[in-house]
Amino acid sequence: QAIMVSTTNSLKINVVTIPEDGLNLVFSEGGKWFDACFNEDEKPDFSLNKLDVNCHIIKTSGTVFIKGKFSATININCSRCLEEAKLPLDANFDYTLIPEKPQVKEDLELKKEELEISYYHGDFIYLTPIICEQIILQVPIKVLCHPECKGLCPQCGTNLNDSSCDCTSGNVDSRMAALKNFKINN
Repeated sequence: QAIMVSTTNSLKINVVTIPEDGLNLVFSEGGKWFDACFNEDEKPDFSLNKLDVNCHIIKTSGTVFIKGKFSATININCSRCLEEAKLPLDANFDYTLIPEKPQVKEDLELKKEELEISYYHGDFIYLTPIICEQIILQVPIKVLCHPECKGLCPQCGTNLNDSSCDCTSGNVDSRMAALKNFKINN
C-alpha cells in the first residue's frame, strides 16, 4: 500500500496512478495554505493555525473513494465576549467522486444518492477544496472561548469575564418602556 507524505503541490492526485490497494496520503499545513483557498472577498471569519490530514484513497472502475480524518486548530472570535479563542476541530470525512458527466442543457432533479457524490474532470482530483470545505463544515455556528463565558455588558460593553461594571441589568430599552407596565386581563 503506497504512503505519500504530501506537500501542497501533491494535493493534486492523478487518478490513473492510484495503486490497486489504494493510496494513503498524510500532510500538514498552516494558515497560508488555508488563506490561499479563498478569494480576498470570500475569506471566512476565522484563521487556521495548523492542520493535519490523513486520507486513504481507493479507485474502483473510475469511481474514487476518499476516507479521511483531519485535526486542526483555528483562531476565531467568541460569540459572547468577542475575544479571540483557539478552537480545536477534529472530524472524519468520506467522499465519493465519479467522472464528470457531459453537461445536460435541461434542469434535472437530483436523486437522494446523487447528493452525496461529487464529480472530477479529467485524470486529476484536487484535495485542497475538499479539505477546506471539511474544515468550514466543522466550525460551530456559536463559538465560546469557554463554556462559562459571561460575554459583554449590554449597556457599556465591558467584558464581564475580566471585570464587572456598575450598570444595572434591569434597565429597559427606552423604546420598550411603554410596555413595562402593560398587563393583560384574562
